[in-house]
Amino acid sequence: MTGDALSRRAALIVALIGLAAVSHAVIFIRLAEAAPALVIAFARVGLATAVFAPFGLMAARRLSRDRSPGRGSVGRAMAISVLAGGFLALHFASWIASLERITIAESTVLVSLTPLWVALFDVVSGRGVPGRALIAAIALCLLGTAVLAFGGVSRVDGDPLGLVLAGAGGVCMAAYLVAGRGARAVLPTSAYVTLCYGAAAVLLALGVAASGAPVVGFDARTVIALLALGLVSQVIGHTSYNWTLSTLPPVLVAILLLGEPVFGSLLGWLYLGETVPPGAAVGGAAILAGLWLAIRAEMRLAASGE
Repeated sequence: MTGDALSRRAALIVALIGLAAVSHAVIFIRLAEAAPALVIAFARVGLATAVFAPFGLMAARRLSRDRSPGRGSVGRAMAISVLAGGFLALHFASWIASLERITIAESTVLVSLTPLWVALFDVVSGRGVPGRALIAAIALCLLGTAVLAFGGVSRVDGDPLGLVLAGAGGVCMAAYLVAGRGARAVLPTSAYVTLCYGAAAVLLALGVAASGAPVVGFDARTVIALLALGLVSQVIGHTSYNWTLSTLPPVLVAILLLGEPVFGSLLGWLYLGETVPPGAAVGGAAILAGLWLAIRAEMRLAASGE
């Protein structure tokens, strides 16, 4: 097996670890329900920024002294990293705002269109159309998501602005992944996530300040949940995805992200004793089938060395 094939298999394993960590976010958010939504989002990326900042700054200094040819534009990659952080903040902000206007089911369906937007970005930018296996995987995952959300979608009661905000949340997540691919081609993970998460934290902090939401005085359970959200779901979860972007295509990472509601539901049953409706089980099975199809396609590409 070639070194490239091994790196792609390793990236898949890391991405699955990231999926497990990100799927815990719904549990931590539920436990931190005493905190306003924007404060939860800010705490998530702010804590991750604090964790990576020392390593990111050291990496940035090394890169600034590196004049070797072929490294690409470090300055441009740093600017793209900040842009990716802006998209991440807009994803959180628009998704949270949509939940105030429409049902969770409606929002989930629209945000879950992320793989389609990534594929469209690739087509427009000349990277080509995803393979048939990935297209089938996207279709299965979206079908499963629609089944998961069917009960809420069949009773549409939100306003048009909420639908637009949810759709924008999916577009911003796609842009976040695509921008991350460009930046990670030049920057190490520590430098990229420091700039990305830092930019997101600054924008979300401005949103918190503008809303006047309280940022102190929470009970111990909420504080612990916020710490866990930042350390597990962001430091481990999102960073695992960002690490893989230098090896895996963003459309595959976007497909893996669709596993979050499935595993989140299972974790809710395991940790909180929440029931899993039959429809959720059917939709989850379709999503898991799509994930497996996408993973198998990537493993075949790794084995063939393409």
